[in-house]
Amino acid sequence: MFGGRRRRREEELARLDRWRVARRLVDEDVTVLGEQVAELHLDILAEDLDPVAHGHYRRAIEHYDQARALLAASTTVEDVVAVEQVVADARYHRAAVVAVLAGDPLPERREPCFFDPRHGPAMQDVRWTPAGGVPRTIAACAADVRRLSAGEAPLERLVRVGDRWVPWHLSGGVDGAIDAGAQLARRSGHGVHGQQNLAQAYLHQTTGGADGVGSGT
Repeated sequence: MFGGRRRRREEELARLDRWRVARRLVDEDVTVLGEQVAELHLDILAEDLDPVAHGHYRRAIEHYDQARALLAASTTVEDVVAVEQVVADARYHRAAVVAVLAGDPLPERREPCFFDPRHGPAMQDVRWTPAGGVPRTIAACAADVRRLSAGEAPLERLVRVGDRWVPWHLSGGVDGAIDAGAQLARRSGHGVHGQQNLAQAYLHQTTGGADGVGSGT
């Protein structure tokens, strides 16, 4: 009886730890998104704004507000993962506003930038060779395409996976961070308390540190 109760307790703690890791990672995305939308400063110019840009700006704000609300109300990993699509929609509408203001065509609805989803939707496929790797075609934001074309390194997002920092595209994203936290907990060997303490330590490491954010436009 006691073994079953302890097992259920550990499973519940593991579920909470997975949710906290996911929530912290996506909360960072939502925070950066809010800053990026605010940088447009279009609320002051809303009346004179091009109707197309105004529509995308309004939808970017709506999706941002929705993402914040959904994240605040989340209680499971699945709830948090669902926020990612809302954030992606907001990033697209922000990129559309930037394009209209610059006199460029509206961007396609594509996957996020390979190097950092916070850069916004990918704008172009480009050949890229990772250090010690083989050339491959990836989808990157306009800014990273320019960097690669100039022979510069892209602005890669780094996340904590296990005991090391790795580029976003090697981390497995939110799922990778969650799984790494669960593996740390399982390796603790100290029961419920060890699991809880290790997972909490991982939580603080997951999105801190060497993490650069660049505009994808």
